[in-house]
Amino acid sequence: MSEQNSRDAAVTRVLITGAGGFVGRHLLRHLLALQEPVEITATVAPGGATDLDLSAFLPADRTRPAPIAVRELDIRDAPAVAQVLIDAQPDQIYHLAARASGAETDRETIFAVNVEGTRNVLEAAARLSPFPRVLVVSTGYVYGETDPQRPARETDPIGPLWKYGPYTDSKIEMESVARSYRGFVLIARPFAHTGPEQQPRFAVPSFARQLARIERGLDPPEIPVGNLDVQRDLLDVRDVVRAYQLMMRHGSPGEIYNVALGSPIRMADALDYLRALCNTSTRVRVDTERLRPTDILCSTGDPFALRARTGWQPHYTLQDTLRDTLNYWRQIVALC
Repeated sequence: MSEQNSRDAAVTRVLITGAGGFVGRHLLRHLLALQEPVEITATVAPGGATDLDLSAFLPADRTRPAPIAVRELDIRDAPAVAQVLIDAQPDQIYHLAARASGAETDRETIFAVNVEGTRNVLEAAARLSPFPRVLVVSTGYVYGETDPQRPARETDPIGPLWKYGPYTDSKIEMESVARSYRGFVLIARPFAHTGPEQQPRFAVPSFARQLARIERGLDPPEIPVGNLDVQRDLLDVRDVVRAYQLMMRHGSPGEIYNVALGSPIRMADALDYLRALCNTSTRVRVDTERLRPTDILCSTGDPFALRARTGWQPHYTLQDTLRDTLNYWRQIVALC
């Protein structure tokens, strides 16, 4: 084998769909921090290429470019998806591209992205030789209501459809599609996760942003909230992307793995901790427009299978995550 071919064989070619999103950015950082030979094709939604600032991913010495190629891609476009995979020839695919908010109600659009988009990626992957390993990201919400004393296990039933909203339904259908390609596909069921850079349409960054603005006198000291009695496994996104990378390396194709803590927290307690970190007294007001008719009251999963297979353990405490998220929004607000 020539020196060039030997060097190429040692490089892992990775494709990340939805790389410009919250989890995608953290996954990029994590993969590059491993300092293993890698070439990454990062896809972003049409018009989103300028939002992924590659300077943030440059090596510390800045003498060579980050090994990332950015491609704009609408995963609903099957021929375009196929061409990206042909060009990238990935060894691994992290399929993150999705409509990711349980608050969205446009069922047709959610299914077109989350279900048909996934089908397009997996069908294109199935045409490659050899098959790449593909990690498909579902959600712990597929279990519906869970018992805080008995976290959901991968062998538990999921669903039913039409009970928990179009986002959860789309993930149930997406898993059904993925099982048709079980020879090279792993399914992750992450439970709620948050951290720096998450958009404020989600609960924790919404609280953190409001508190940061209140501290600077930009908003009155009142925080409008939804249902704070819901309980969630609340992971740090940086622990979640480590779990994905370990699943990709050590997981078994055809298997499903919860990415979870098994110890849910009331969102009221998470907010109280954030408020305790704030330099200004605040009060809380329930905003009826923030209440969801399909809210799952408790969502918690058993991480035993993931830990047994990969050795994964969370590195960040909930306090770390909440403090880092608040500090991130303090920096953003200070720049406004």
